[in-house]
Amino acid sequence: MTSKINRKKSRKLLYQEIYASTFCELDLNEFYNSFFDEVFTFERDENYLAEMNKIIKYYESFFVFIIKKYSPKFDFDKMSVVNIIPVYIALAEMFFLSEEIPGKVSVNEAVEVAKVYGDDSSKKIVNGILNKVLHEYDELNKIKQDFKLESQYTIFKK
Repeated sequence: MTSKINRKKSRKLLYQEIYASTFCELDLNEFYNSFFDEVFTFERDENYLAEMNKIIKYYESFFVFIIKKYSPKFDFDKMSVVNIIPVYIALAEMFFLSEEIPGKVSVNEAVEVAKVYGDDSSKKIVNGILNKVLHEYDELNKIKQDFKLESQYTIFKK
């Protein structure tokens, strides 16, 4: 069983992995081995990281839809990945790991990640989007399967 402290650290590792994959193709084994050995000294939650990677890439079009819906003031194409990644992580947890991680916990953790890696506005953007999602969760959960697997827009390098 992984402790909460390790899950919190695993989220930060996941953020850094996703961030790195927005710039280049990423060999996950190489990334984990070099990054983990040199930077982190905790037992990472391998299952969580693998599952979250699959979910985020598979449902990216759903996540993009949500971000666009709940942040109409921002042009998604110009939105910083620094703000997008914490939202992706929280949405993946909220919609696909909800039995394991309560939605409010996912929101709070995403805001914390945004504080660490973003600027002053990041936590407000992330919190604003995710709180709206919490209020309309049931409606969104019903439509998540309607989205195509391939997103028209992706933050990942292919």
